[in-house]
Amino acid sequence: MKDLYFDVRDVLRTSRLALSGKKIWVHLIGLFSGWLVYLILTYLAFLTAGQSIAETWQAYHLFPALGCTAGVFPWFSWLIYGLAILAWILIFLYFSVAVARITYKQLKGDEFFSSGDSLGYAKKHGSSAIFAPISVVLIIAFFIVMAIIAAWIAKWPVLDIIFFGLPYILYFVVAVFVIYTAFSLIVSLIMGPAIVGSAEEDTMETVFQSYSTLWSQPWRLVCYEGVVAATTALATFIYGYFMIAGYKFFNYVFGQNWLMGDKLDNIIKTASSYIVGSNSPLAQKFAAFFRINNELTLGMTGSAGLGVTEIIATVLVTIALFVVFASIVGYALTNITVGQTLIYIVLRKKKDEENLLERKDEDELEEEEEDFDFDEDLDTDLEDDEEEVEEDEEQEEDSEENVEDEEEKE
Repeated sequence: MKDLYFDVRDVLRTSRLALSGKKIWVHLIGLFSGWLVYLILTYLAFLTAGQSIAETWQAYHLFPALGCTAGVFPWFSWLIYGLAILAWILIFLYFSVAVARITYKQLKGDEFFSSGDSLGYAKKHGSSAIFAPISVVLIIAFFIVMAIIAAWIAKWPVLDIIFFGLPYILYFVVAVFVIYTAFSLIVSLIMGPAIVGSAEEDTMETVFQSYSTLWSQPWRLVCYEGVVAATTALATFIYGYFMIAGYKFFNYVFGQNWLMGDKLDNIIKTASSYIVGSNSPLAQKFAAFFRINNELTLGMTGSAGLGVTEIIATVLVTIALFVVFASIVGYALTNITVGQTLIYIVLRKKKDEENLLERKDEDELEEEEEDFDFDEDLDTDLEDDEEEVEEDEEQEEDSEENVEDEEEKE
């Protein structure tokens, strides 16, 4: 078990603990799963708006975005696009539970807890991290609907006294509670996977811990979240910059005139345009963040006239670039999940005087039960052996007595 200070110094470990291939890999699986659902639903949103799949592909390729175009879309297209974003968020919460579990096990000293084990844990408990914010949303929706009903009734004479004047103070208290619940919703979204992954809480307990943490440790929560945000931004920039530097160095070597030359330039430009799209502002934002000359390195416009082997190479390079750039996003998400896990463990100690690292988790309890069952089986086997020995001795005594009786008769 790792020694923690249970203060901000533990939160500063976020980026170091997040630099783990196992954790990044789990988030990469989640990113790909969420992206696949997002891609299908977003193309469907464009399709319902009257834009063909070919037109959408030409503009956005693998990362379509409804808000990145100047066109006017009907409400149901926006609804489908909203569902695409929501699905990606929920998938992120699910896989964040797995990463939080790996972090928790690592802090307990178990370095061999695998990604497969973490995904198995998420399959068993991940729904709690998803339904917790949904439950908070339902709480907010309930009070809003009740307020609308009360306001509708209060517009009639006499009833305004009963349903508005008399319970006005109660309405005020409920309004404050709804605002507090809205902040708790943010906490449950951000910290829910960490609560489930470290404390093994169910949906209702996750909701309660979100309220409790916000109520008892608001300033520490805000300050610690600021530290995680700053370290995540800095660490992701450094990680991404090294990735981009390797990408540029690779292109520089292979792009020499006496090597691949223009052939490399055409393949890289086409592959890059498939990832971010020729008209997508994501390309310019990405290039600006990492200070990349997108005209020379990313090449947002695809090149024509590729041969058969070049097309195959372009497809393979597109997949490789997708994984490389996704790892940058995966590292950022890993920083967020690891940071939330550290924050919750520290704040749980502050507010409840409970060290979650000293608590026996379900795996340890199962091992103890197995050991206990083994000891019981061993004791049972020993008792059976003793009984068999006693029976053998009794049989021997009986046989000796029979022999003596026969001798006496003779």
